[in-house]
Amino acid sequence: MFDIKLKGLVNLINGDSKGVMTTQITVRDLLEVYVIDNEVNRDINYARLKHISRYVESYDSQIGVFLPSLVFSFNDDVASYYDVVKKELRIPQGIRLKVIDGQHRIKGLEYLLNTNTDLDKREEILSSTLTAQIYFGLNEKNQKDVFVDINSNSKRVSMSLVTKYDTRDIMRVLVRDLYNSSLALQNAGVEFNKSRIVRPTNELLFTSAHLKSFITLLLFGTSNISKKNEKITKDRYDDILMFLDKLFTILLDVLPSTPGNVRKYALGHEALQNAIAFYLHKAIILEVDPDLDWILDWETEVEKLKFFDWSVRNPLFQSHMIVSRPNTDYEFKAFIDNKHDKLSKILEKELL
Repeated sequence: MFDIKLKGLVNLINGDSKGVMTTQITVRDLLEVYVIDNEVNRDINYARLKHISRYVESYDSQIGVFLPSLVFSFNDDVASYYDVVKKELRIPQGIRLKVIDGQHRIKGLEYLLNTNTDLDKREEILSSTLTAQIYFGLNEKNQKDVFVDINSNSKRVSMSLVTKYDTRDIMRVLVRDLYNSSLALQNAGVEFNKSRIVRPTNELLFTSAHLKSFITLLLFGTSNISKKNEKITKDRYDDILMFLDKLFTILLDVLPSTPGNVRKYALGHEALQNAIAFYLHKAIILEVDPDLDWILDWETEVEKLKFFDWSVRNPLFQSHMIVSRPNTDYEFKAFIDNKHDKLSKILEKELL
């Protein structure tokens, strides 16, 4: 085995006793140097590995995949292995990176490589790179503390460091990452493979494209994201991801349990979804320029939606709706168009 060399700048923490480095590592090199310490990590949940491997295997789909940064501890003296001039960490044979966060992602990759018989695809995965954050100078208690911090709601490893390495549409990345972290969204349903949802038989709430538009409208008040707002999303990625995760948890808790059932509720239609996004933007987003910010008690504003009548029988909706697929077994009420203006005003009048 040759020495593994990782490029990156070591940023000092707490004077000069500790440091952290953000770098890129190939899957091939990762599998050679990682080690899992059960004193730091939880036990492996092997039931998750198949799901993770299926997700990684979809890397060549239209939306691609996005894995949060892996976090490691380098227990040896960094001064002996780090070249300050080249900004390069050398990991010789026998030295290991101890996993602080990411053991299931790593084991999911191993599971995929062990079960995939397509040699070209295996090679492509092994040659691909992942983002890693490597801590130096941490004792065992420090490592456990970092693990707890990452896996609690109070603090996450900065995702903005990850996104600067990703050249794809940042909102697509956000949609996929949000879906993977949000049980509420998974239960409501998001269609990633098709551009539209056939109503009324399909009760998934969003397509991935429309979820992207919903989030953009909610955050920035427009369905088309500007270069400036893309930069805000990248710079504030971790804050925005946590904010949206909590928002969708509350939102989908106060809405009916099957919001995509268009025979009962009007929520499955883009017009009303857009109206909700725009209403929430006006109610909870404090400012976009120069930076994105939201009000402190925004949760209360989302919870107000619980008291609105979302049924297709709501008289406030009737003048804006038509009968779709009439005189068939698939007849249902739908909005005349996907514009949110008039519906947003209804929500504002009833809820603000």
